[in-house]
Amino acid sequence: MSTLHKLLLLTLLSFNQLDADTIGGEASLGFFNHAPSGVAAYKSDAVTLNDTLGFSEEQDIFLKAYFEHPLPLVPNLKFGYTTLSHDGSSSVNDFTWGEIDNFTGVIDSSASLDMMDVTLYYELLDNWAEVDAGLTFRYIDGEVGVATAVATDAALFSTWVPLLYGKARFNMPVTDLSFQLEANAISYSDITTYDYELSARYTLMMGLGLEAGYKAFHLESDDLVEGFYTDMDFSGPYAAVIWDF
Repeated sequence: MSTLHKLLLLTLLSFNQLDADTIGGEASLGFFNHAPSGVAAYKSDAVTLNDTLGFSEEQDIFLKAYFEHPLPLVPNLKFGYTTLSHDGSSSVNDFTWGEIDNFTGVIDSSASLDMMDVTLYYELLDNWAEVDAGLTFRYIDGEVGVATAVATDAALFSTWVPLLYGKARFNMPVTDLSFQLEANAISYSDITTYDYELSARYTLMMGLGLEAGYKAFHLESDDLVEGFYTDMDFSGPYAAVIWDF
């Protein structure tokens, strides 16, 4: 092996060792049992998500991944994906939704929200109590639609929203148990949105753990798409598998 090849091999091994020593993170896959509440309107008076649109509890997945390093002034990264979906059916009188006007009969309703997060954050405290703070950039892609036997109409919307981010985690001494609060929130112009998680975690072995808690998401806006207003909440218990690497 030539001297150049030896040098290149040594350099690669050094970088691999550096990555192993300095870069860590966490990944999780969870299931969210969410119940809807609130109202929505599309070129009409507001109707309730539960009674009028017929939505009830549903289960969806979410994903999160954190990447941390020791470099000063450079923020850590978090990526997240959450999907919320609901389908319902109900009988209505003089119901209006978009181009559906004064309808009486049975409607089939659907709602979906896909949210993708990129969060830049700093560790403010890192011992038995861990505190992070930063900024989340969230892309929201959503749809709320209604179908009758003769017509269908839906409010389609997508937008980027910046949110303030914070997390506090408390590791119980001499145990594998920890408790955590994580949240994003913003209110400006014609939009108010926030979400939070309250959870307990038990670490098993080799970085694997189980987490359970309560999640909530809120979105209120009349500026997502013309003629559409929403003031909706989704909340309920969740469970997740964690890998701390």
